[in-house]
Amino acid sequence: MAAEMAVKRPSFAEFNGGKEPQTFIFEDEQCVVFDETRNKQAPVHFLVVPKKTIPSLIETSANDELLLGHMLLVAKQIAIERGLDRTGYHVMVDEEHQTKSLKSFHVFGRALHHMLWPVGPGCRL
Repeated sequence: MAAEMAVKRPSFAEFNGGKEPQTFIFEDEQCVVFDETRNKQAPVHFLVVPKKTIPSLIETSANDELLLGHMLLVAKQIAIERGLDRTGYHVMVDEEHQTKSLKSFHVFGRALHHMLWPVGPGCRL
């Protein structure tokens, strides 16, 4: 009888200051969602991270279409659950390679909030 191999969960520590997130807001077979704690830019700020390792959006292909669409729908659902549909919100992908501190593709959602550019309190995107 062949031994079953345990499926190893990818590490999400890169997105959380080197520590694995303690809790997920949402998890399914394709992605996880957790609150941004490392560089929170708004009162509500969360990350949607695929379980599949994707270095950047530019490196995706048509094979990733369903996953990318799924991640946007998950971001929308979390925004609604957090009440952001009443006040407005951003859903973004950061492909700025010169300032990118995270080396893996992710989508983030956050409350519509005035912030400075580069991103920070006081800016309006």
